[in-house]
Amino acid sequence: MSSKLKFSVGYQLPDLRTLSCIVNDYAADIEEVYFPWIGVMNGRGSSITGADEQQIMEKELEDIHAHGVKLNMLWNANCYGKDSISVELENKIESAISYMLNGIGLEAVTTASLFIASYIKRRFPEIEVRASVNMGIGSLSAMRCVRDYFDSFYVKRELNRFPSKIKVLKEWCVANDKRLYLLANSGCMKECPAHIFHDNLVAHEREIACEKSSWNGFRGICWEYFFDPANHYAFLADSTWIRPEEIDSYCGLVDGIKLATRVHRDPEWVISSYVKRAFEGNTLSLAEPDFSKLCYLDNTAFHDDWLERFCLLSESEREIYCKDELKHVRR
Repeated sequence: MSSKLKFSVGYQLPDLRTLSCIVNDYAADIEEVYFPWIGVMNGRGSSITGADEQQIMEKELEDIHAHGVKLNMLWNANCYGKDSISVELENKIESAISYMLNGIGLEAVTTASLFIASYIKRRFPEIEVRASVNMGIGSLSAMRCVRDYFDSFYVKRELNRFPSKIKVLKEWCVANDKRLYLLANSGCMKECPAHIFHDNLVAHEREIACEKSSWNGFRGICWEYFFDPANHYAFLADSTWIRPEEIDSYCGLVDGIKLATRVHRDPEWVISSYVKRAFEGNTLSLAEPDFSKLCYLDNTAFHDDWLERFCLLSESEREIYCKDELKHVRR
């Protein structure tokens, strides 16, 4: 088995090129495609809202799966409201998973719900159940607590730049027949105090859009924070993204790398950069959310050992270090 890390990429309805064409071009480096389901709340709202869109997606997923790439269905909304532990929700899950298994195929489901995880483990034991990154799992105690619910885990974003901490989790996973993954290009701030609030808004965005509100245009507290240039050092100190050049440092620490591409303006650009392990441009433009309009970080200007040094510093030292590094990479 190759030690080279492969990627899990998110489905997006076609713009210039279909995802199936993109995935087929990079099939040797892509292990999995994760995707939403029609009318189902997930970590990016309800992105498939009509029968025509669903049909387009299914046709692409069929082609992707036929080329040996695994499929991972998303049930990862932070909240399902009154249906959170309902029979109705079980029926929706039953219908969607059975449809995929009897037609196109399905290997995994990602969820942040213990109710959903428990139901799938009982009803579809052949399906891998993966803990969403939004659960914030980053300790042995957390994994032990939910070990019977999940076959694999996304490690919380905040550990991305601390390989020694990930190594401890990986060793436990190996000993307990579990798998470990990380999300490489999240643009979210680490330990964001508004993260749960924002995830709830996303889960219910269609309902919220039908209600009158005086708070228009909220995109997350991070936009307000980063709008001030004095806080731009935090793009380095308080972010969790991993540059394409750093991916191979995680070989042996995780079983795969997730790339956020479901709403990115150019998913092929992101996939190509990480596959090539190199990128020339604004580092922030690879992330989701994309803050590249607020600041330009020249990805080629980073010191070769910047991440290695970052890992070894205390929090107070990292702030000083990142302010100094920003002088080299900001354009």
